[in-house]
Amino acid sequence: MSTWLASALQIEHWAVGDQTWSRNPTTGAFELADYKGWGAPPAACDALDLATLVGARVSVEGADRAGKPVALYPGAFKFSPVTGKALPAPSVAHRDAWLPPFGGDSAIEDPPQGLRLTAAPLALRSTLGIESLPDRQLAAPPAGHYQFLVAACQTCDARLLAVEHSRGRIHQWLPHSERWLELRCGAVHALVGSSLGEEAWGMAVQDPQGATRIFMPTDAGLAIVSINLIARTYESRTLGARCLGAPILWQGRVHVPMLDDDGKLGVHVFDPAGAALRRVDGPALDAASAKWVRPLADRRQIVWMSSAGQLIVKPGNGDALEASLLPWPAGITPSFELGSPYLSRSGHLWQQCTQQDDEGQRFVFVQLGRGEPEIRPASSPRLSTGAACFQLDARLRIAPWFDADDGLDSEPSGEVIIPLLESTSSSTVLCARVSSPGSVESLFASSDACTTTFELHGERDVQFWVARLPRPWATRPFVYAGHLYLYHPGQRRLPGWRIDS
Repeated sequence: MSTWLASALQIEHWAVGDQTWSRNPTTGAFELADYKGWGAPPAACDALDLATLVGARVSVEGADRAGKPVALYPGAFKFSPVTGKALPAPSVAHRDAWLPPFGGDSAIEDPPQGLRLTAAPLALRSTLGIESLPDRQLAAPPAGHYQFLVAACQTCDARLLAVEHSRGRIHQWLPHSERWLELRCGAVHALVGSSLGEEAWGMAVQDPQGATRIFMPTDAGLAIVSINLIARTYESRTLGARCLGAPILWQGRVHVPMLDDDGKLGVHVFDPAGAALRRVDGPALDAASAKWVRPLADRRQIVWMSSAGQLIVKPGNGDALEASLLPWPAGITPSFELGSPYLSRSGHLWQQCTQQDDEGQRFVFVQLGRGEPEIRPASSPRLSTGAACFQLDARLRIAPWFDADDGLDSEPSGEVIIPLLESTSSSTVLCARVSSPGSVESLFASSDACTTTFELHGERDVQFWVARLPRPWATRPFVYAGHLYLYHPGQRRLPGWRIDS
């Protein structure tokens, strides 16, 4: 139901639900004046980039267009107020969400957060081959290293956002214009960059569909970011001090390690329903210089890991939380480059490490969150999503400290399969297959470009793309508008393949 209001300038204003449209009485043209109180779009905004965001109807009739390429009408209008003809239905919008880096819902704690697991279906048609062309290609965002967020931000259509966290920049993909646009700061305080590394930075979002508030770590504190896709702006306010690790939403609250005033590390909690940070009880930790990778969390605890040990937050006495630093056992060094920790069937997490003792160096799996952990030796490095594990090019069907059943008595293939992401809904694993005549350790130590075959392992394995890439394990997959995309900092395009439903 629309309500007509007249202004002193005789421009008519129509209140249509949570939107306000203006109508020029001379031409009959409608323009969006306000959406949910967020204001009007920029004058240079392409009408077709705007239409799906607000659920508008599009007309190409000459009488409707008033000299413009297309005319927009409120979605509630079924007929043109100019010609009386039926208007096309609004375009079908996409409402999927994707949280970087692995697409998980940060409000869900079972299965554990932080592994290379996503609930998004990853299924490609079996007819694809390495010579097949991608179904879509997007231009890469400006030079940088990006993480990708897909969210509607309280509009009608989910949009792709590229976050360059080291410089505090956010770019929006405009699907009709087919270009990236940097969001402007719409308030006094611009988003500050973060010095966290690629394997350390992450964000927390309370409502992935709406993404009303996004919690990002910065060198100035925990940034609470609100994005206005209509005005193409963002607003940011910062709490606390420099973030030493990524935030995580656990038990309804945001937890993040920060550098306290005394130069020590402390874990702080923010309740989205409140306005202030609260420090978690625990000793001040001499670990401020350690590099903490993205956190893991299950129903029992949160774990940030670094070479200094495990920073753990878990329930204490009553409703209080306690923070502590759990050093690694003597001679143990974590190997974060080999993928996610392994999630056992019993629900425990195991980190792959190297152990140095009198007998030399060997690979081991160390149970996390225990003062006296179990340690399981492995014959060689494993690559893992947290669930699926690979030994060279063989997938392990048992715990990763056991060897593969097949191929042990045959010559090595000279290939390594690197699992990038696993879908829990479609039971598929996205992998990069790389030729490596040397060891896995030498492969990960090299920055040389290598021929990489991307493949989806499932009921039927599908090889769908080949590229020459340095550090192919740096490829970041994400799902947007029904397609699986692959981003690599060294590529100028983002190839995408339609997800087979």
